[in-house]
Amino acid sequence: MEACKIVRPIPCSITTRTLRSITAAVFAFVLFAFPGGVRCGSAPTQQPDSLSDFRQRLRTLADFSPDPCGPRDSKGEYPVRVESLLFQQAADIVIRDINATPAGVGSPRERAAEALKKLEQASAEINAPWPEENRFHFQIVDLPPIVVLEMRLRTHGRFFVVGIPEEDSGQPNRLWKEVGSDHDFDDADPFPNPFDLYPLHRGPSGRARFLAKVIHSGCAGSIGVSYGAWEWDPTGSGHLEQIINQGGSWGLDDKEPGFEQIGKLRTEGALITLPYCWFSPIDTWDNPSLCAVDTYDISGDDVRFRSRAFNRPDLLPIAKAIEYAQARDYPAVLAYCISSQVAHKLVQDAAPFIYVDDLRVTHTKNGNEHVELRGNGPAYRFEVEKHAGRWLVLAFSAE
Repeated sequence: MEACKIVRPIPCSITTRTLRSITAAVFAFVLFAFPGGVRCGSAPTQQPDSLSDFRQRLRTLADFSPDPCGPRDSKGEYPVRVESLLFQQAADIVIRDINATPAGVGSPRERAAEALKKLEQASAEINAPWPEENRFHFQIVDLPPIVVLEMRLRTHGRFFVVGIPEEDSGQPNRLWKEVGSDHDFDDADPFPNPFDLYPLHRGPSGRARFLAKVIHSGCAGSIGVSYGAWEWDPTGSGHLEQIINQGGSWGLDDKEPGFEQIGKLRTEGALITLPYCWFSPIDTWDNPSLCAVDTYDISGDDVRFRSRAFNRPDLLPIAKAIEYAQARDYPAVLAYCISSQVAHKLVQDAAPFIYVDDLRVTHTKNGNEHVELRGNGPAYRFEVEKHAGRWLVLAFSAE
């Protein structure tokens, strides 16, 4: 093959020194514009060995504890950066392998599974001293025309969504690409625990939908829960839109007498239910007293909130009234009280911090409830009444 040549007439007035300067400038431009080098003819370009890089990062992680709550390394640092690069590289390897396989040879899901199995095997070999559940594993949810990839290592997880946007579908080389990920899921916890993924009912437009559930936990104490439902719009560049975002907490004991959790996670059909709890001013220990279950109608193209049910609707107005009274938000307090006088008294008398270690509920003869909270300050006494289908604070005193 004949070498590349650049032939240009050089005016006789150009000196040798000027020629050297021009040559250096052209060479610098080529290096800047083509960092991989200029190749003549059809010589193939070398691609970095992504699998080798992936294995090297696994080796780096092998020096750390399989559990982030276990012993740290000698520098006292966790390898979060290495994990982040490893997950992204795994997604890149899957996308590359899907695109490298000739069309018609296996489904995208099958090609993705083949690629991920190689990575799983690499982790089984390199991270053999770790417990099996802490090595690299994956889950695939096939939602044509997209594929959702969930990956996990140690106690962390990520998900990536790959597909072909409509603006790329008419091109001669239709390439799969990453069209979304969990990066926008929860900014408060950039490295959550592994996700559980559930396909969801598609609306009339037939757009792919799925629910991602993740548990947030530290090395001790209570845990959090987040639900995110996503829908992929293939039009244009392909937009992954979050259509539900619900967060909450779980306690250390889900069967605390009188404060049991309510509802079950349900993801099948046109109505889905998402259960959760949250910490409030009436909690007596590291366990949320109030829990709820939200119902969403996903039968249409627009997701609609349907209802919310509580495990203790009688105590909800007390918790909410205290919360808003501490913020001195009188209109919000009034929404949970039967009169403006009660709301004003709560705003005036509620301490900025209330720590409750004893909560007592007494049922009265007229169907109301007397609730007493004792803790770090004065005893707070409430009368609550069910009025027009909802509980409200009827009276309040602090002694």
